[in-house]
Amino acid sequence: DSVLYQVDPTVDASSIGLDPHKPVCLFVGRFVEKKGLPILRRLAEALPNVQWVMAGWGPIDPRSWGLANVTVFNDRKGPTLVPLYQAADLLVLPSVGEGFPLVVQEAMACGTPSIVSTETAAAYPAANAVMYSCDVSNDGVWIKLIADLVQDRKALKARGLELAGFARTHWSWDQCADRYEQEIALALTGKQG
Repeated sequence: DSVLYQVDPTVDASSIGLDPHKPVCLFVGRFVEKKGLPILRRLAEALPNVQWVMAGWGPIDPRSWGLANVTVFNDRKGPTLVPLYQAADLLVLPSVGEGFPLVVQEAMACGTPSIVSTETAAAYPAANAVMYSCDVSNDGVWIKLIADLVQDRKALKARGLELAGFARTHWSWDQCADRYEQEIALALTGKQG
């Protein structure tokens, strides 16, 4: 239900048991190498002042990293992820080989800016103007970008409103249904859109 995926300014880090005074970076997905878990570990080590929320499951267990700034949620999916998106300052997804994942769309709908791999950004060029992207081969670029962005959390929240508007315009059920209706009407009249 797209209504669930929306901005809620009343949700913050304390809503998910974290310190509201420290920035929160979120990862959602399978805990596998392809999703960028080795990079995420290095980012969490390099940015100890950032709270890293890992939501997912898989053979790589972020708890085994022994990092005090990493919190793992294995029991979230679908609508139960919404409070995590809403509480996060950034979604961080350094994955490769998967196109444009739904978690980026869900994060944006909740007003959460996303940092993705350049490969992921290339899979949906229309969203490039509202996403941040980095090459997965350069941890230093990711570290600097995240550190710079979380210094101004109010600016990130303001950007989130822009992202939510983009998501509503491009991915809402209403917009999708309207586009299908237009395409069907064109097909029935024999015209091409």
